[in-house]
Amino acid sequence: MNDELNGPRPGVTAPPKPLVPAEALALRDDQLEYLELILMAVAVGALAALGNLGFRKLIEFFSWVFRGLLWNALAIRQGSWTMILIPIVLLAGGAGILMLNYIFPGDVLGYGFPNFLEMVNLGNARIKRRWIVVKALGAALSLGAGASVGREGPIAQIGGAIGSAVAQARRLSVDRAKVLVAAGAGAGIATTFNAPMGGLMFAQEIVLMGETELTNLVLVIVATFTAVVTSRTIMGESGAVFHPVVFEIKSYWEMLGYGLMGGMLGLMGAGYIRFFHATGRYFRALKLPPWAKLAAGLAVVGVIAIVLPQNLSDGYPEIDRAITGQLGLDILAGLAVAKFVASAISLDCGAPGGVFGPIFFMGAMAGGAFRQTVHWFAPGMVGPRGSYSLIGLGAFLGGVTHAPLTALFLLFEMTQLNYSVALPAMIATITALVVARSIESESIDTYSLAREGKTLAIGKERMVLTQLPVASVMHKNVDILTENASLHDVLRVAGETSQATLPVVDSEGQLAGLVVTRDLLALLAGGTELGPLVNAYDICRRNPPVVMPESNLDQAAQLMEYEALDELPVVAGPHGGHFLGLVSRRNVAQAFNRVTVSLSAMDTGDRGIFWATGYRVTRLRIPAGAGGQTIRQIDPRARFSVSVLAIQDGSDPTSGFAPITPDRALRPGDLIVAAGRPADLRRFTRALEMVGDPPPT
Repeated sequence: MNDELNGPRPGVTAPPKPLVPAEALALRDDQLEYLELILMAVAVGALAALGNLGFRKLIEFFSWVFRGLLWNALAIRQGSWTMILIPIVLLAGGAGILMLNYIFPGDVLGYGFPNFLEMVNLGNARIKRRWIVVKALGAALSLGAGASVGREGPIAQIGGAIGSAVAQARRLSVDRAKVLVAAGAGAGIATTFNAPMGGLMFAQEIVLMGETELTNLVLVIVATFTAVVTSRTIMGESGAVFHPVVFEIKSYWEMLGYGLMGGMLGLMGAGYIRFFHATGRYFRALKLPPWAKLAAGLAVVGVIAIVLPQNLSDGYPEIDRAITGQLGLDILAGLAVAKFVASAISLDCGAPGGVFGPIFFMGAMAGGAFRQTVHWFAPGMVGPRGSYSLIGLGAFLGGVTHAPLTALFLLFEMTQLNYSVALPAMIATITALVVARSIESESIDTYSLAREGKTLAIGKERMVLTQLPVASVMHKNVDILTENASLHDVLRVAGETSQATLPVVDSEGQLAGLVVTRDLLALLAGGTELGPLVNAYDICRRNPPVVMPESNLDQAAQLMEYEALDELPVVAGPHGGHFLGLVSRRNVAQAFNRVTVSLSAMDTGDRGIFWATGYRVTRLRIPAGAGGQTIRQIDPRARFSVSVLAIQDGSDPTSGFAPITPDRALRPGDLIVAAGRPADLRRFTRALEMVGDPPPT
């Protein structure tokens, strides 16, 4: 019976044994496991620090190659006509990026951080190990050649890949692996900016989407502080990333100025999010090969740099000049606009890199320009030169990423300021966040995912709904119309039915359209001429939204919300086909309530719980032979028409039930919550029990 589930299981081993026997330390198994997790967090932090230091060396090397050797070879000098040769340098870097992409296709080009977040929050948290090298090389080539990108997204992905590699080596569950990936990403950011608390907030707010559990928080803290200690041990006390003048507040009237600047940066942040993704759509729509898009984008960035060479790379030296008050209004405004355009073009044309560096740059330049503009009209409302560039750096980051704590802690730690900066920083950052979110509800990292119908902030209840198929709750006995039904018949059926929609089918039972009753009432109330020859097909919505039986209830609920419908037709194929039934908002709500009650009732002695017509929910104990299998390998929905909704760790009966992830390895003694028809559940149970039995002789 082995192959009834997934055949023999080559290479599948038992769960890893503890590194140290529990008896030797007089610890319970759960305490020993947590100790091991802390040790792994220490290892992730130290390795992420080493990865970051290697990444810095790569950036320095490629900067020397492209903006040292190649600039000298082309005799490029500030103020000389040879400045027109700068695009050649960027194109040379683009050639290196394309060579790397040829070796590692799909892992190099573009801004990959949203994909990373999707892997962590919606996937199995398994990050490719080769990203440790590939992301470092790709971003170093971009930054070295002068593409207008940042180093922060790649270092977060490098640290995350290190965390994933450690988790895979110890065969951790997906939930544990997710925390180590976030810890690695936070450790990379912490080392980059010498900011352990900023790295912690980055991992918690941006990578884990604000998910707060004390055990997770401790692991991330351990990783970020270990990373900073490791970096300082090797490199010495690196000090602040930026070096502002002493911050001072001369009058609390300045708080009004900081608030106004926060509002301006919020508007600019929402505009940047939309411009960034509009530029991405433009490049994707171009009917050009990837190499041509990359070359065109880098050439444009090079042309901008002929006039404003300070715009090249991440521009950290220029940020330092801005926050020490050394730049005038014209250069501040010009650089803010140049980075606004060039960073979007660089990342969207395919140059690898991150957005934090450009965001810092734009915030500092725009904040400085705002200060000098307001100073002309109301000198008493603004503080000393450089102060607004400093606060603008953090405020713009908060508005674009929707992560205010990350912005504030990074600002404090990067500049090693005393907390006199706290009040104006909080006023500007929160104002920028509120304004940006009121205009654009998605951050720069979640915008594209939201447009694909994905949300990273999905709750556990919705995660359960994603496991339930439409087929389990749809109604098959519904009122329908034939496409040649007369107007009289349409009105009669609409008056007698309780349905909000009436599917229209052809002579072969194929869905032809959908009559929405409110549309019909609007036609009649509007006095539209409906002659006796009008039939159901004439007044129905053609190509209506549909779902399939195997679609999940979360997808159906989102589609109904998007289409403003209370019911959706269920058809046999993705592009229409044989009409099977209707699924309604009420069906989804009932299923949601039943699942919630069922999962709560799992702590009682009831083994079988009514869930839907012909369905029940039951608990199953994982037998010894099925240990090491995953839900993805077993594939119970396809093989047995059974949905596995939740799992309880057999080694910790007090842990409660939680939604199961596809790649979580089952352990003997685990309890799973499964839903399905009784006969299907019995087949699934027998198959689990017979895994590992010797074949009959």
